[in-house]
Amino acid sequence: MSRLTLSLFILISCVSLQAQNTVKGSVIDQKTSQTIIGASVLVKGTTNSTMTDADGNYVLNVSDPNAILVFSYIGYLKVEEAVNSRKILNVILKEENNTLDEVVIIGYGTIKKSDMTGAVAGLKASQLDSQSNTNLGSAIQGKIAGVTVESAGGAPGSGTKIQIRGAGSLNNNNPLILVDDIAVASMNNLNPNDIESIQVLKDASAAAIYGSRAANGVILITTKSGKKGDMKVSFDSSFGYASVAKKLDLLNQEEWAKVSTAAYTAAGKQPLDIALNPEVTGINWQNEIYRTAPIKNYSLGLSGGSDNVKYNMSLSYFNQEGVIKETNYDRVNLRVKSEYKKGIFKIGETVMLTKEKRKDLPGVPGQGSNVVGSAISMIPGFAIYDENAVGGYGGASGSVTDIFNPVAALNLFDVKNDYYQALINTFAEASFFDGFKYKLNVGATISEHKAYTYTPRYEVGGFFKNLKNTLAEGSDMNQYYQIENTLNYSKTFGKHSVNLLVGHTVYENKFRSISGSVSGLPDGIFVLAGAEDPSIVGLASESKLLSFLGRAIYSYDNKYIVTATFRRDGSSRFSPENKWGNFPSISAAWGIGREDFFTKLDLPISELKLRASYGVLGNQEIGDYQYLGLISPGISYAMGEPNSLWIGNIQQEYPAIGLKWESTATANVGIDLSMWNGQLDLTADYFQKNTTDLLLRVPIPLSVGSSNDPYTNAGEVSNKGFELGLTYNKKVGEVNFSVTSNISSIKNRVEDLSTGSQILAGSSGSFHGAAVTYSKVGYPIYSFFLVKTDGLFRTQEEVDAHNLNGNPIQPRAQVGDIRYVDLNGDGQIDGADRQYRGSAFPDFEYGLRLQADWKGIDVTIAGQGTQGNMIYNGNNTDLATVRSNINYSSATLDSYTFNPNSNFPRLDIDDLNDNGADYSDRFLENGSYFRIKTIQVGYTIPNSLTQKLAIDRCRLYVAGDNLHTFTKYTGYNPDVSSTGLGGRGIDYKSYPLSKTITFGIQLNF
Repeated sequence: MSRLTLSLFILISCVSLQAQNTVKGSVIDQKTSQTIIGASVLVKGTTNSTMTDADGNYVLNVSDPNAILVFSYIGYLKVEEAVNSRKILNVILKEENNTLDEVVIIGYGTIKKSDMTGAVAGLKASQLDSQSNTNLGSAIQGKIAGVTVESAGGAPGSGTKIQIRGAGSLNNNNPLILVDDIAVASMNNLNPNDIESIQVLKDASAAAIYGSRAANGVILITTKSGKKGDMKVSFDSSFGYASVAKKLDLLNQEEWAKVSTAAYTAAGKQPLDIALNPEVTGINWQNEIYRTAPIKNYSLGLSGGSDNVKYNMSLSYFNQEGVIKETNYDRVNLRVKSEYKKGIFKIGETVMLTKEKRKDLPGVPGQGSNVVGSAISMIPGFAIYDENAVGGYGGASGSVTDIFNPVAALNLFDVKNDYYQALINTFAEASFFDGFKYKLNVGATISEHKAYTYTPRYEVGGFFKNLKNTLAEGSDMNQYYQIENTLNYSKTFGKHSVNLLVGHTVYENKFRSISGSVSGLPDGIFVLAGAEDPSIVGLASESKLLSFLGRAIYSYDNKYIVTATFRRDGSSRFSPENKWGNFPSISAAWGIGREDFFTKLDLPISELKLRASYGVLGNQEIGDYQYLGLISPGISYAMGEPNSLWIGNIQQEYPAIGLKWESTATANVGIDLSMWNGQLDLTADYFQKNTTDLLLRVPIPLSVGSSNDPYTNAGEVSNKGFELGLTYNKKVGEVNFSVTSNISSIKNRVEDLSTGSQILAGSSGSFHGAAVTYSKVGYPIYSFFLVKTDGLFRTQEEVDAHNLNGNPIQPRAQVGDIRYVDLNGDGQIDGADRQYRGSAFPDFEYGLRLQADWKGIDVTIAGQGTQGNMIYNGNNTDLATVRSNINYSSATLDSYTFNPNSNFPRLDIDDLNDNGADYSDRFLENGSYFRIKTIQVGYTIPNSLTQKLAIDRCRLYVAGDNLHTFTKYTGYNPDVSSTGLGGRGIDYKSYPLSKTITFGIQLNF
């Protein structure tokens, strides 16, 4: 009997062992592709569970081969997976959108979002859509309320312009950009795949810790860090094509001849020979310069670490051919970030090396200004090539406007710009006693720019001839150094929590440039040696900023929070008596949602917080040595009898004695709301920002003895507005989706100028026109002040009636001409009749992003737009005026000459009525638009297929960018900005926007 019992026991044990199914695998973070340590793995409906080990791996015995495993980790969404007899089961967890305990990076530290008192907004890496956005500035466009991102042109590598909460200065409105705690001039050369998060400090409370450097807001960029675990490898690759999003509708040769002949006939003149006898049947010059251009992007990343050492490294290559032929952009990024911890000490570094190579559009002689301007202005009847000309190109000739052949410009001129940057930032931390931490941060950014321009001998058409090969080369280097010492104390006493920070910082900038040129080079020689007319110039400057800073944060019971900040900056740019500036701020928050009386209401509100802040920031962006009377050498003087040429020195401008800091005071109130455990998040802010003692150049007459206007403190500018951000996340069945939107409205106004004239001219909108933007008290910065048009004269009676005391206001007007409004009633139309006609600042800006995923399929759609802004279409001052002998807009076919019911004025080459006046509002258009910025569809291959190849994750995707823009604007691109703040909203011969289609793959090992 005992033998039988023993046999049965052994048999049952063997059957039981055979029924056990051992499952093992890894739990991976979807965003970082790093394994998750301590994640729970549970057999659903049982207590059988385990946790992932230090490498993020697990092993679990499962009795049922069809059991369901539940994977979970704090802050992540649960995932349920059926075993289905599998032995290896890897799972990816997605972050849960619980913003209550989200840690936000602020100046010189971090803080829980629920404890913030200032206006701070941010983006995570997953929100950047970096697979399709290869420029970081473009990646954040339309995604953060109050942050305006404008295109700096469509040229490859051209980047963006960024403003935070409007334009507070007439001088400089660029925000401070910090990458891993070190300042950079621009984010355009960063690899978006390297970015972990972006935080924008918008109000004075949040930004005051950076003092005068933060007058226009702060953008904190944090790159990806290593995490504990085995080394993980990521590889991203994409390939796509770009094409011009829009071409201008211009005339072909037959249409041009018709319009030109009508314009000459109206003036009583014989038609042009090129209208009667074209060299060719017709060239579409836009098609000759534009192309479909390839884009390539590769990125390799390595990361991992242990308890003591963590690292993250990446290498990327990006190549973009321009949609205009012969232009391209090449970028290589290398990044290394690591840290080492031992006991109370921690050290680390970030090293980023960047190399950029650009082949840019050349400037061209003549009235085309550049290749784009030449292509839209060139008459279709002229030939591209002329084998008898030096260089082999044809061009405009005869009684026409001097427009350079754009195809010749692209192939003859060679314009290259190379950029090199090394960013190195190191830190050392020591945590000691109870809550104290000292940190030393030492960093440097060294940038070098090399420029190369070669112009060969050529003869292009009847206007342009260059008899000598010329070469110009230049190099400039900018060196930035910083040393920051900070001491932090953080402690919680029962319901009381304090965080104290004191620090001392030193910043130094050094700039040096040199350039030279020669002419008469032999063909095939491209060096600055052995040629004629050598010329060399150089420039050097230095500046320093010394600062003391402090911040105190006090919280009681996680409900009542107060933050006080103070920074004192000393700048070498001001004279000794005004060297120092003080920049304080105070802010408070009330977590009303945590009050007992509120929680008893049993509302679906998980967080409700009220915020208020006030602070002062400064601005020192005026250039170096402004308070000194600098002497310029090498000035030529004609003296004596007979005149002889003498070389002397001259004081180039008057010293800005008494110049002091520009100050910006900001008040902000806001509310943070979270509902249904983070399913819905809302942030709203209202702010008022006043900038006083504006740093600007005041015009002085040349008779004073200086050609440069001196700086002074003159004027005041205000900005006020509201911002609203909304995020909604929901899971319906197996579909996860989220909606993120934002809207902001900012009202800008010049309160005072104190310059005597109370008005400052901005930028021109055409080749030979006067300024079209002005800064005037009571209006937004650089608004459009133009002469108002009042339709066309339809009858001779209307022409005759337009008079003052019997004297015609427009004495040369005819039926079909434009009627202008005589604003001041002096009986004539001139610059005194200009009036406010709109602003380039929109009434509001908005953005929308939709994202959904289902069973490995993910879809992202993002769009952004503006409403209420105006654009001055400078291109139409040439194309739609028919006063120059160039190509014209197709709108001229519907002119009054051909259609008496048209609103387009009559054609007359002499334009005696000045219908093409640059200073009129005829060329001002509604710049409102909504752009479908990104559509991206991806598919993540199931782990059951990829794990056999040792691949943790494989995602395929296709993305389209700038696919369509809804707008009434007739130019290339409503998201346009000319040079400088005064050129905002002016579109004149800009490189057009491109739309792209990209295919890519993402691999994680």
